[in-house]
Amino acid sequence: MVKPAEAPRIQEIDIAKGMACLLMIAAHLISARLLTFGTFAAPLFFACSGMNTILLIEKTKGNRRYDLYHLFFPLLLFVGGSTQVVIAHGGRLRLFPEFLQCIAMAVLLIFVLSRPFTVPRRCGILFPVPFLIQQLLPWAFQRSGLGSPLGFIFGNGFVVFPWLGFFLFGVFLLWLKRRRLPWLLAALSFAFALAFAVAGVPLDKFWMSSSYMLLALAAITLAFLLARGIAVGSGAALFKGMAGFFALPGRNSLMFVYLHYFVLRYFATAQFFPSIHLYLLFEILYLYLVCYVFLKFYEKVKSDWDLFFPTLAMGMALAALRWAGWLGPRADLRLADMAVGILFAFLYVQLRRRVARAIQGMRPSPGRNGG
Repeated sequence: MVKPAEAPRIQEIDIAKGMACLLMIAAHLISARLLTFGTFAAPLFFACSGMNTILLIEKTKGNRRYDLYHLFFPLLLFVGGSTQVVIAHGGRLRLFPEFLQCIAMAVLLIFVLSRPFTVPRRCGILFPVPFLIQQLLPWAFQRSGLGSPLGFIFGNGFVVFPWLGFFLFGVFLLWLKRRRLPWLLAALSFAFALAFAVAGVPLDKFWMSSSYMLLALAAITLAFLLARGIAVGSGAALFKGMAGFFALPGRNSLMFVYLHYFVLRYFATAQFFPSIHLYLLFEILYLYLVCYVFLKFYEKVKSDWDLFFPTLAMGMALAALRWAGWLGPRADLRLADMAVGILFAFLYVQLRRRVARAIQGMRPSPGRNGG
């Protein structure tokens, strides 16, 4: 039975999103020490979000009561995600083109872009457009919007152009016939080799270069091929274990985003290994497993509606104390910010499920398709 507040669950998407969660920890551990351009956590995460978004749109297509749902929750994530901005960058509570703001804007745009298509996932063919716009616009124009509302659309960071392209690419992968994925991977790898090795375009993530874009698209395609192989082989014990290892964080990705900051800060170990490469490998796996354990407990309580109002009261009280400056001078403000973020993630997921369940319980209005 499909849960009312979620897109139909496809195991390979959850597995791929779990891979993105693992890469997210790697990105924050590696930083500029080994890879100056970071990892491909965000592109893969965004592609998975695009897939889940279009699946939910297809599931609710024809039910006009869901229109407000598709508009309200991206707006709530856009504003509520400011808690993640504070955790990641410090300072005051503010809106900034960060990870969750990008997801919120992209989800809303996919809803709008899919409307003209009879088959909503066909809007994935538009995935090159955001990349082309970003590549063709003058740098001076893109830099001029920094610090203004235009800075959410163009510029540095997780802005609509070009990052919307990764969400649409995820939709495109759902639409594309599966047997064509290896050919797509080969084409993208060849194009990257031309851009990077022949044309000499450097890898640049946030002022996105064509070489990073092509390599990220190839990495996404490869990740989905691997995720599909794990999902198909999940009848075997080894693949079943791998599927569970990745799918749990993939199913609870919003909570993972907030939780991984807490785990990185309070569970990271000292460097015991003589090799930085061994240290990073085992540290990444260790921190991922700590998140996994926390998420096992979270899955047991996330559907308990009786916890909603106590959690809401706790979150509002803690947020008021934190941002009114009433916490004591010895208080760990970073921990308070993380707690507010974790509570927000819990409330956001519960509210989505509750609202969707209420919408499904309504009788269709006369003359309308209730979906």
